[in-house]
Amino acid sequence: MTRADKLFSPFPFQRSRGALEVYDLKIKDVVTDPVGADLSTVYVCVSTPLFDGHDHTSQAYANGCRCFVAARGLGLPQDAAVYITEDPEAHLGDLAARCFGYPARSLTVIGLVGTHGKTSVAYTLAAVLQKAGRKVAMLTSDGVEIDGVFSASGAVAPNAADIERMLYAARRKGAEFAIVELSSYMLMHKAERSIPFAALLLTTPTLDEGMQELLGGGAPLVFVPNGTPYIETKGRLLYYGSVGDIAFGDVRTENERLGTAFSLTYKEETYPVFYPVVGDFAPHNATAAAALALSVGISLESVAASLSVAQPTGRLECIFKENGARVFVDTAYEARELDRVLRILRTVTPGKLSVLLGSVGGRAVARRAPLGLAASAAADFVYFTADDPDGEHPLDVIGDMTGQIKDPLRYLSIASRHEAILRACADLRAGDTLLILTKARDHTQLVGGVKRRFSDRDIVIKAVQRG
Repeated sequence: MTRADKLFSPFPFQRSRGALEVYDLKIKDVVTDPVGADLSTVYVCVSTPLFDGHDHTSQAYANGCRCFVAARGLGLPQDAAVYITEDPEAHLGDLAARCFGYPARSLTVIGLVGTHGKTSVAYTLAAVLQKAGRKVAMLTSDGVEIDGVFSASGAVAPNAADIERMLYAARRKGAEFAIVELSSYMLMHKAERSIPFAALLLTTPTLDEGMQELLGGGAPLVFVPNGTPYIETKGRLLYYGSVGDIAFGDVRTENERLGTAFSLTYKEETYPVFYPVVGDFAPHNATAAAALALSVGISLESVAASLSVAQPTGRLECIFKENGARVFVDTAYEARELDRVLRILRTVTPGKLSVLLGSVGGRAVARRAPLGLAASAAADFVYFTADDPDGEHPLDVIGDMTGQIKDPLRYLSIASRHEAILRACADLRAGDTLLILTKARDHTQLVGGVKRRFSDRDIVIKAVQRG
């Protein structure tokens, strides 16, 4: 905990009269959700796609909160201390870091940015570090994992306070490394503020203004794919990819072991690598993870050996293989990504290629028809079913996905996700591949506003055992 007077002392905020009355309060958290506000928290008014925090300060006050950071007066009772600043969100990270005792200073924090591949690289890097005996915490689009305990992400991407809270928990659990995946949304909302990154990595050669600012902001090491435009950076700039400071070569797909073999070269050393992921992006992602592992002192020999057990969870992950039939799971919930994944699986499928998918209820309506078209165009057969239907009937969602598909013999609509998976597994024959679009780590389904335990993996295993 931090006393309110010490917490706010470095910040150039305009203080209301109530500020003097809360100086002795012990502050334990910095929050942006009024539900989590109480007497021991600071409520910072930020805007999200769901609401403007300024409009919910009365709820935070009713919950006991008396410290607020806002861009304007809030009209609260005089015992509420309101600290006024032009951009509350810009100070969120620094406030949280100070509240939690600057946890990043006790960790080696690695940041990942880019339009694709961040989570795969994060999982691969974590596996390599853990294989080397290091303790790792991760924040990805899936959620937070610390010391083997996973918590699924919420409806809104993590903000700067969420990251500092994760780093604080990681430090308390004795983690040495923290891997932080940063989306464009997070950069737009200044989530990276206050974090002293030891290294930053760009997963794709394209970058927007937020990425450019982050990569040039002073991390000691910045890794970018070969072909990336030059970046002004205060640290050392290293290239990775098919050529560069850390490079892969001699790539070949191995169908029997189901993965990608290649060579990995760094400085004067070269080692053979087998990475249990298929696809043209596999050696690129593996080399990205290798570059970061090398930067924190893991030897190339150890990295090469560790990559063989570094299957990213939920990323073209084979969860069943028997008699030439295979079941994969992946998180390709955009039409272009789904098309890419199916085309990769086509190269290792001598038989029928099928896909099982749904789309969330109540939102993301615009992506339904493109997903359905991509699935029917790239696969031989499609099973449409429920996927987090919430308050919308699954058949209505499925109708949006199938409305533009001309051949009704190419797909089957089954409202029950459980029944759809059983049917898809029962239809598998030798040489066939089934792809299930699913969440990587969150084993739930959202139905009627309630998250219920639901594991696609468990159903697949039971189905194939029954068959």
